[in-house]
Amino acid sequence: MEPKYAFIVGLPRTGTKLMMNVLENTQDRDCNITPENFFLGRVLRPGVRQKLKQFGDLSIDSNVQRLVEAMYAGKFFGAYWDRLLNGRLAVDKDVMLERILDSDRSDKAIYSVLLEVHANVTEKSILGDKSGPHLYHVPTLLEWFPEARVVHTFRDPRAVLASEHKKLLAKQQRRIDRLKEAGKTGQAIFLKLTEPLSSLGIVLYITVAWLYAVRLHHKYKKLYPQNYYLSKFEDLVSQPEQSIRQLCEFLNIEFHPNMLNPPQIGSSYVGSGGTGVDKQTLSRWRTYLKPWMNGWLLLWGRKYLREFDYIH
Repeated sequence: MEPKYAFIVGLPRTGTKLMMNVLENTQDRDCNITPENFFLGRVLRPGVRQKLKQFGDLSIDSNVQRLVEAMYAGKFFGAYWDRLLNGRLAVDKDVMLERILDSDRSDKAIYSVLLEVHANVTEKSILGDKSGPHLYHVPTLLEWFPEARVVHTFRDPRAVLASEHKKLLAKQQRRIDRLKEAGKTGQAIFLKLTEPLSSLGIVLYITVAWLYAVRLHHKYKKLYPQNYYLSKFEDLVSQPEQSIRQLCEFLNIEFHPNMLNPPQIGSSYVGSGGTGVDKQTLSRWRTYLKPWMNGWLLLWGRKYLREFDYIH
């Protein structure tokens, strides 16, 4: 059966943006994958669903109006909400309000409105989003949308860690520079001294998150054999046509050569614009991975690194 919904889930730095861009280059189906809305929740913070209770009984119209006002006031986190706020989604506030008021106002209904309201929905439409942490909520997604397809993006944890660690250090350096510019030298020095602790924290987080992602993969593969698909970043980059054809078969859509040339602008897996996939990402991470980090992941994840052919 042709799926009406496709959801991209996975850990950060595993190619969710790349997957989104690939799918949006389909030709036989109108694929509308929105960026992160984190409706079902984030890793350590509540999502939109958890915050709905703040607005009271949504069967009351005035409470729905308060919810929509919050949507357009930057109260929710994620690229979806940023685009809604700056107009890039081109969804008028009154339209959003009307659509939610006309729904049954359940959690599923509100989520469905967020996926549909920006698109010209037809019988050929595939709707969905790429909220990575929804990896932990796949049962809910498939309970709400039983015929949906879930694409789990997956990558060597050493590459994930190297990328996240580099991102963390760059973010901290920007904070240090701002503190120095503000004359807060003492705070800047203290923040610099805490870098080892921050590095340790990200190592522990990625280790636990990746091992749990492996566990969820085995669980979902068994529970949802027709609805769940694991996409290894390394396969998608090194063998794009073969990987994308397999993806198309899973989604029951036709392969088109345009899918081999997704836009690279704004993607986390490449530093410049253009189209296509950047095969240098397969080895670039090795430059940034500290030896002790590599040893740590080999210690705790060797069994699964072998399972997914990351080591032999």
